[in-house]
Amino acid sequence: MSDPARNRVLAVASRCGLLALALLAASPPARAQGIAIGWQDCHDGGITSFDRQNFSCASNTTVFPLYPTVRLTTPVDSVFSVELVIDVDVAADPLPEWWLMDSGTCRALSWTASATFPGSCSDAWGGSATSAATVQGWLPGTPGNSSRHARLLVAAGVAGGAVALAADVPYTLCRVALDSRSTDSCRTGCTTPACLVFNSVLLRRLPGSAVEEVLVTTPEVAGANVVAWQPLLGFADCASVPVRRSTWGAVKALYR
Repeated sequence: MSDPARNRVLAVASRCGLLALALLAASPPARAQGIAIGWQDCHDGGITSFDRQNFSCASNTTVFPLYPTVRLTTPVDSVFSVELVIDVDVAADPLPEWWLMDSGTCRALSWTASATFPGSCSDAWGGSATSAATVQGWLPGTPGNSSRHARLLVAAGVAGGAVALAADVPYTLCRVALDSRSTDSCRTGCTTPACLVFNSVLLRRLPGSAVEEVLVTTPEVAGANVVAWQPLLGFADCASVPVRRSTWGAVKALYR
């Protein structure tokens, strides 16, 4: 090959290499398997999700929805239920009365869950009429036996069947709602900053599946599993909430 021809080939190759690099730089980074959560909408939704929620503490009827999602790197079929763990760290010790939500306390039943509001992401249950979600527990002092922590347990699933979850699709698992009931009589702590960490989701598959449980604990991207309450007034210590597996079997009772 003559020198001019060789130079033309090298020039074309160089331009192609630069174009490939430019296209690679312009492409969004690949997302890893993981979990995410957002106020008002799902983390990957068409509507920008909120990682910070503020409240004037002047209403007893305001609802603040949270949308926990999961994205998988490989398809998972035969999923009939999920168990979610959301841990809360409040910047007050011990938990103030506004965050006392277990049975018989100041704001009991302030957490609710539903499987019928998927937000902008795909519905994990495909709009099934038999899907349901419930709050299974609010556990002050968990994790770590800390008096400023509490753990929310949520179960969701579909009765009489199962769903197949595709890879690289953000699925809303359920809609978890924090409401402001009894704020007028249980105001202490409403304005206190808090950090909410979606720590894990356990996907349960039908008995007989090669792998009957799939546990996901890592965020889809760094920080995607964390949201803040009242951040204008300060921040709680999100790093103080440890990641812990919790296979508490809540969904076994979901349709019993």
